[in-house]
Amino acid sequence: MIVGPLKKGLQSALPVLIPFFILFICLVYFSVNNSLSIDSRNILYNLLQKQFLSAWIIFIVNIFCLVAGSFLISVLTIKHEIADKQNYLPAFLYLFFSSLVLDKNLLHPALIANIFILVALNSLIDTYRDENVLSKIFNAAFFTILAVFFYLNYAFFIFLFFIGLIILRPFNWRELAMSIFGFIAPVFMYICFCYLINADYIVFFTDLFDLLSFFQKPLISEYYYPLLFALCILLVLCTAKHFSKGFGGKVKTQKAISIIYWFLLLSFINFFSKNNDYYFPTIASTIPLSILFSDYFYNIKQLKISNTLFFLLLASGSVLFLMRFHIF
Repeated sequence: MIVGPLKKGLQSALPVLIPFFILFICLVYFSVNNSLSIDSRNILYNLLQKQFLSAWIIFIVNIFCLVAGSFLISVLTIKHEIADKQNYLPAFLYLFFSSLVLDKNLLHPALIANIFILVALNSLIDTYRDENVLSKIFNAAFFTILAVFFYLNYAFFIFLFFIGLIILRPFNWRELAMSIFGFIAPVFMYICFCYLINADYIVFFTDLFDLLSFFQKPLISEYYYPLLFALCILLVLCTAKHFSKGFGGKVKTQKAISIIYWFLLLSFINFFSKNNDYYFPTIASTIPLSILFSDYFYNIKQLKISNTLFFLLLASGSVLFLMRFHIF
């Protein structure tokens, strides 16, 4: 059905990816307006949102972010041997999860932030067993902070950078210093930009402190219960498979998947953050879930079982699409 072609290479995956991509886009475009807004005092995101006043432009930018994210997650998993070279399930799952947050009248900051996080992860994992890594470490830190500037909740992934660096490389003062420079550079640019437009840059740091200091009970709409239930079941099966059979045959694969699990853990912590909204409470876990689930589906030997579990995941997510048409 779906899983089979997606695990047989790009030529077999495209006839599945393209129709489903068009389906997801059509469901978003023809859905009833959700009249949602992002409560963000982040200057960079607000300026970008104000530049795109036309619904068509917002929709096109959303599509671009969706395609770019799917491409980058495929590059990440294939290049660093997190998934098999023939496995394009990460791209499909990323399209699916990200489509749930798409709104034709709203440019969601997480879609932009995910692109920077994927670039940062690619640069970080690329440092494994490499000698000249200072530029890659700087880029990973730089793009991590850029993601935070667009979506404040991704500040938790600053810890992911240091965890990944510890997993991939032995301690080195030069690399640590370059990491700090990578974090400071975009912050300095941000402060200068705020100064030029006469904006209060302190607000961002105040919000950042509140995010990391205060937690709350997750805000979850009842329409998300089927999806969360399906995600919990698949996550139990996925972790049981990985921790019983190992993270992979190669050391690089094992280290990369361990970083993805840390990514998932930090996403879970973000689930309880103060600024987490009910619209898509698991949006921060889109990337790790797409990667881990794709590896699990790929390694299921019986195609009927993988297709059944895959269908249950899609069916649970379809409830959210039906909600957009006010069927419930």
